[in-house]
Amino acid sequence: MILYLLMRHLGWVVVLFALAACEGPPARLVAGLSDTVIVNNVLPMRMPMHVFDPAGHVLPDTGIRFQWTSGAPIRLSSRGLVTCTHAGDATLRASLGALVTPFLVRCRPVRDVFGGRMLNLLVGDSSQMLSFAPVDSAGRPVTLFTAGISYDSAIVTIEGWRIHARAPGSASIDVYIGDSWAHWWVQVYERAPSLDGMQPGDHRAVPVHLAGGEMLSLQLPPSPPPVSVTILPDRDTLRVPRLAMLRANCNGGFTTGQRGYWCFALHDASVVAYHPKEEHPKEAWSGMIAVARDNCLGREARARCPAEVSAPPPVPRPRTP
Repeated sequence: MILYLLMRHLGWVVVLFALAACEGPPARLVAGLSDTVIVNNVLPMRMPMHVFDPAGHVLPDTGIRFQWTSGAPIRLSSRGLVTCTHAGDATLRASLGALVTPFLVRCRPVRDVFGGRMLNLLVGDSSQMLSFAPVDSAGRPVTLFTAGISYDSAIVTIEGWRIHARAPGSASIDVYIGDSWAHWWVQVYERAPSLDGMQPGDHRAVPVHLAGGEMLSLQLPPSPPPVSVTILPDRDTLRVPRLAMLRANCNGGFTTGQRGYWCFALHDASVVAYHPKEEHPKEAWSGMIAVARDNCLGREARARCPAEVSAPPPVPRPRTP
């Protein structure tokens, strides 16, 4: 066993020496994409440089020196730290030994990214657009930018800034531009005829169609874990039923400007959807009672669930002046 490990180790040493022998001297410097770098950061940003040998192998980028040559006056360190305080274009020069490469830096600093909110989606329903707007320090739109995005691909998929529901559950979506970002908290539900047998982690949406004066009651699964309850609008109506919670300790509701609650459901708790008979009694109100049961019991059996698990997590906010 010891001999096998030693032989394997020596084999790796031989491979490493072989790879090192294949690398030639630096032959080409490339900045960003096609020698153009878009900078949306307000904080100092190191220039992305790539060093290649004659065969196209990637070499370490140590030892590169930078110099401003023309264009907008931007702050630049000899090691490639750029600080963009205003919009403008500048030409810089990167050098490594005898290699010299000019490249363009397009400063478009983004102070904030407007956008982000709570989204409720249904599996199999139409997609929704992720709308956001990067702005500069004066609040003007920034139209030239590069963006990164993070999300849970098991719950949602994103194509061309449109979000599609993939599976029931909760997910966060973050779009990063420069030093700022926008955040979406997404709940994905599946259509179901009832809430019977809901397990921790289940997300269900039960259709409801009420005439004036009618109501529908659904029994909630008892807590722990806690549940979130909201009413989703039907695509064919402008008005949705209202909700009332019975035998449940809840936060939220219409007093917060939302049609949703986050609750600790007591035994025999229920949610009631109703259509007040004095409001548009000749119209039918339609929607979907959407209930999400927390999944924190999966981490520790029969443990009480902290409030922050079902509720949207705190969103890190961009800097303020």
